[in-house]
Amino acid sequence: MKPVISKKSRDFKRRISPVRQIMMYADPIHFKTLGLKPENVISFAGGWVNHRMPAELQKAYKDIASDDELMHLSGGYSPTLGLQSCMEALIKYEKHIYGVSGLESCHVAIGANSTQLLFDLMLVLVDPGEKVLLLDPSYCNYPSQITTATNASIVRFPIMDVDTWEYNASERIDTFVDYIQKEKPKVVLLTSPDNPTSQVLPHDFVKAALDAVKSIGGFLVIDFAYKDLVFDAKVPEYFSWGPTDNFLSIHSNSKWSRSLGRRLGWIEASEEIVQALDSVQSSTTLSPDTLHQMALERYLNEAIKNNTLRPYLENVSNDYKKAAQYTVEAIKEYMDVKCFIPQGGLFTCINVGMDGGVFVEKVLKESGVLFVPGWGFGKTLKNAVRLSFGPLVYDLEKISEGLKRASSFLKKS
Repeated sequence: MKPVISKKSRDFKRRISPVRQIMMYADPIHFKTLGLKPENVISFAGGWVNHRMPAELQKAYKDIASDDELMHLSGGYSPTLGLQSCMEALIKYEKHIYGVSGLESCHVAIGANSTQLLFDLMLVLVDPGEKVLLLDPSYCNYPSQITTATNASIVRFPIMDVDTWEYNASERIDTFVDYIQKEKPKVVLLTSPDNPTSQVLPHDFVKAALDAVKSIGGFLVIDFAYKDLVFDAKVPEYFSWGPTDNFLSIHSNSKWSRSLGRRLGWIEASEEIVQALDSVQSSTTLSPDTLHQMALERYLNEAIKNNTLRPYLENVSNDYKKAAQYTVEAIKEYMDVKCFIPQGGLFTCINVGMDGGVFVEKVLKESGVLFVPGWGFGKTLKNAVRLSFGPLVYDLEKISEGLKRASSFLKKS
């Protein structure tokens, strides 16, 4: 008799995953089934950056690879929560760039990547049946990560006005606090700048959320995946918060240092949570990648010492700010639809006035332009698509060409 895999895995396989759908749409084989040449497709689907990695970081890898002893060491296990020296470099980076104080190595857990760390964090923070609160819209991968890890219940708080297409966090603070106190979620999970709208949550909103979770004995978690890609020179005050009993944050160098395939992430949390992650992570990743830790540590220490880290981050942010502004202007010129003005990150969302999934399929087939359907990010984006300008940051003309092609479909529909 053939054995049967778990019910959870069967359910997960049957469920339509936004991430899996995105990957399917972007597959060159799928393009060919539609009669499209992959090289002619313009994709706004990729949620990844395309700037060059820091030259000093590349040099750090070269220096390690060319040193027999260092390369030998890079092939060994690191401690489960990461190298002490890498933790210290990350702490130095947080203080140098954001003025984070009171952060010590006992508050840092390094992992394979932020995706794995969030999964493990849910195991630490949430029991089955407890609630995790997400904004609507919010990153499309969160629900599957949360429910697969914990069987938690997900509740949503709409943060935008669908009619006016405004992200109105400042106007919804009191309502948000009331919602937290009513639903009593164990975890409130926020992202800033967020994916998919690239909006930066105002400090007053985040401070009120923290006070609310304190009152119910919960946790406020901020995913800072795009923390270093904020377009305003002045970042919100909570970017400088260190961890407390009720507040913790998830970080990654994948976006700002263009290390998407060199996976590494870390969590900043209370000592109790870090110790619990030590136990959990020993059964998931066992230890984070040693080579990446060694290279990142060498780079951060040198870049801070030589005062090249901040200028690099500013230049990268300015490049994506320029791409964001170009994208918004092109949307206005060619599509004449409502969109968010990005405040950081890599994205905007367009109100296409019809089911986003239908729009994506038809536009791809008729125009050879790929967007991401909005449904996976929440009900508020059912009639919307997400557009990423990240991969095209240095190919702005292709942004115009893609939107011009897509506009012809809008005019016909």
